[in-house]
Amino acid sequence: MVHVDNINGRQVISAANSPAGALSVGHMRLSARLFDHISKAENIWREMEQVSHVSLHQSFDWCNAWAQMPGAKTMAALVSLDGRPAVLFPFEIVQKAGLRVARLIGTTHSNLNSPIYSSDFLAECNRFMVDELIDTVTALAIPADLIVIDKLRPGVGDHGQPLLDLPHVTSQNPSFQLPLLGDFAETLAQINAKRRRKKFRVSERRLEEIGGYRQVEASDDPSAEWLLSNFLIQKSQRLKEQGLPDVFAAPGIANTLARLTSFSANAGNPLIKLYGIELVAGVKEGQRGKLIAVAGLTEKQGHVICQFGSVDDRTVPEASAGELLFYLMIKQMNQAGGHVFDFGVGDQRYKRSWCPVMTEHSDVFIPLNLRGGLLGQVLSAIVRTKRHIKNSPRLRSVASRIRALTVNGRTAADAAE
Repeated sequence: MVHVDNINGRQVISAANSPAGALSVGHMRLSARLFDHISKAENIWREMEQVSHVSLHQSFDWCNAWAQMPGAKTMAALVSLDGRPAVLFPFEIVQKAGLRVARLIGTTHSNLNSPIYSSDFLAECNRFMVDELIDTVTALAIPADLIVIDKLRPGVGDHGQPLLDLPHVTSQNPSFQLPLLGDFAETLAQINAKRRRKKFRVSERRLEEIGGYRQVEASDDPSAEWLLSNFLIQKSQRLKEQGLPDVFAAPGIANTLARLTSFSANAGNPLIKLYGIELVAGVKEGQRGKLIAVAGLTEKQGHVICQFGSVDDRTVPEASAGELLFYLMIKQMNQAGGHVFDFGVGDQRYKRSWCPVMTEHSDVFIPLNLRGGLLGQVLSAIVRTKRHIKNSPRLRSVASRIRALTVNGRTAADAAE
């Protein structure tokens, strides 16, 4: 049976109603449908993600890998414009402060977020249509109190990010990019080429003094597993030394990264490609040397993103193995025709040294009820506070000491159990 309801003061045709909303709704030129499992939206999703402005982080294969996390509850909200797929939201439902939050799948390990937009929607979208989009999505029976879309960049391809027409807050962490120009020499000229080449030669010389090195790249599942396992060990040690929680230690994270870096699971083309610096002194044919740096890159139509990286700075601390690996990867991606090397979210000194471009991110909070509205205000205030702390050297130092004490205290307590 088809019903006619009133949602936000507009006449709405809905195919299925419930106290929480509808599975299918529509008004004006927009209509929406909620898929209770992302696999049901796969065909439409894969077609929509083909355009260049859609981030790899919102591709079906990427989201499907994160959807395998233990206890993950995922769904997809599809909005159509004049009957054609226009906007897709890949949601995961999580608990926060006792309430339910719908956020983009895998967002905690994402470097670039956005709903998936069709080119037609972006070309026609204005503030009025954004309001209609939100009215349509929030009328669906999404089992959440609040929608959080974080880490939004200002643009989507050649268009502005439509959701930034809504109230939003600047994220605490920007991202950093190095444009890849006509050749590597031109690229380096943006960031003091003479200094970069000197650091590269120093790194090579110091590694040659202890027997040399080679850059390695995963070429099959065993090499990918070797690189990934070393990354997880190195990263865990590094975060512990910095007094930071190990965000890669949560249940399911290692398995998800294994799927994303696997050759067999991705038809021979892993979504994350792994690279490393290997010491070769005393290494015989068929053997593996010690890895002193590892990084994982994604690439879509020339946009290269460093998803993660680690370094063993104890074995040869004076060699700056991480800097060496970035130099070699950037050169390789430049020669392969890439147009930007993106260091991802997070403000670190080494990123600023490589990148002439800094991009601010924004977070949008869309309440689905009164409780969600209150939670959105709290989360927005938390983001503002974190940003204020990060922008204050004194407050950042105090926060780092407190965090180190908390993390180390938790580690000691865990060891005692």
